[in-house]
Amino acid sequence: MKIQLYTNYTTYKNFNANNASAKNCSTKYSAAAGTATIYTPSKNYQKISFNGNPFSEINNIIKFFRAKRKVSDLKKYMEITNGSNNFVLRELAMEPFEGLQYGIDAFKGLTMKEIQYLCENLHVIAVKRGCNNMCGYCYADAKPSESAMSWEDFTIITRGMKTLKKRFKGLDIFGENFQISKDDILYRTTELFYDSDCMSLAIKDKKGRLYDFTELATELYNSTGRRTAFDTSGWNRNNPVMQERAEKYADYFSKSENMEKLNAFNISFNVFNASYIASVKALKNGDTQRANRLRERFTDNMANTLFTFIPLVDNSKFGILVRCFDSNAKNAKHFDRKAMESLIKEVFSKVEKLCKDDLAGEQKYIKSQDMLDYKLANLFLKLGRIDTGLNSSGRMKSFMREFNIKAPLLEYDKLMEKVISDLKEKGRYHKFLMLRLIDTDGKVYHMNYARFIPTETQLNIAGKDTPVPKLANLTGDFRITKELLNRPEVFIIKSARQSINKD
Repeated sequence: MKIQLYTNYTTYKNFNANNASAKNCSTKYSAAAGTATIYTPSKNYQKISFNGNPFSEINNIIKFFRAKRKVSDLKKYMEITNGSNNFVLRELAMEPFEGLQYGIDAFKGLTMKEIQYLCENLHVIAVKRGCNNMCGYCYADAKPSESAMSWEDFTIITRGMKTLKKRFKGLDIFGENFQISKDDILYRTTELFYDSDCMSLAIKDKKGRLYDFTELATELYNSTGRRTAFDTSGWNRNNPVMQERAEKYADYFSKSENMEKLNAFNISFNVFNASYIASVKALKNGDTQRANRLRERFTDNMANTLFTFIPLVDNSKFGILVRCFDSNAKNAKHFDRKAMESLIKEVFSKVEKLCKDDLAGEQKYIKSQDMLDYKLANLFLKLGRIDTGLNSSGRMKSFMREFNIKAPLLEYDKLMEKVISDLKEKGRYHKFLMLRLIDTDGKVYHMNYARFIPTETQLNIAGKDTPVPKLANLTGDFRITKELLNRPEVFIIKSARQSINKD
């Protein structure tokens, strides 16, 4: 079976992994001792232990060493043809590499085709699920109920991927060179959350030790080379645990070597905050005092959030996600651009006061007038980037019905019909750019945030039977089966770019 690379087919079509030179492995085993000795081209011998049928285990070991030899030949070929920069694992026929996953606990029971599929554009490893913020437009429809991986499960996944990447001699296993996404930072990010706020992302090991976002991001980066993103909607400024944690993060990510582990550090500031929505409802009910109190709570908390992270505000990776309805939306008086601009003005004024007080007193963050001016200028610039491109996922439609708001939304259902049709036809050679999510129980999903397609693929982690909140926005009854991903390879000569442009 030839290796098939369809984005650069003419370059690689003549490479045949099965014809590459490789010496056969030989074995000697002792049933009484429960061990086998595998003689390989690169080592004189390697002893292994086996349980049950030794012949099955020996066969797995032989497959492993043959697959390693294929990788060596592939690597040499890539170097000769200068193909590493355009290398994408999904473009290979995976049969020659079957067995390379041997001994990696997380991938037990999975074929190389399934492993390639789940690694490609791996955008989320959801270490924790659930959120208490209850934002009115939440695309994930997040609920307070929670589930979480153990630290051990998280590291089984990350270190399993590290081992696989090493066995592929550093070649990309995540699909970052896929042409349509090469310059798009979104698809180069592996987030540690789906429906959780990053301020609450902290998981425990078996001994009860807590690992916070700094340790999670470090483990992901060191093991896989993947950068993650930090997103928060803020916290109650009177919560000492959250405040201390936030100040730790501000200090930690102000150092360039730590910010290197992130692709983005985002603060979500929008008109869909639960306190703000409650203030709008109180105002409509004529309770002005309550409305003012709730609005004040929201703007105080947001000002404190922005002030706490003021050390990062001038970093290019620091962003403020400012979202509201467009001015043309009907019945959106308290949730449109004008309302957002009013909140921005109010919050900015409060942050400015906090910075001036800091300069006049403790100088925790602001050391000089020049620094004050520079930080506030950057903050003002980033607060002015208002996003009105809202989509139809999560709670948005029910929110709009509650307030009788009429506005166009980005719809995905018709697109997903094309995605599913393409998946049925091409399996793991699907042409639509979609992402992967690994849930807290190790199950893998095909996703674009707005819609999710379940698969039969699941990583082998201790928490694989733990109940997990149902993902929002699952599409129909279609499921990506093991059979679909493990179809025999077929030649696809058209390039991915040509195929996508055609559609």
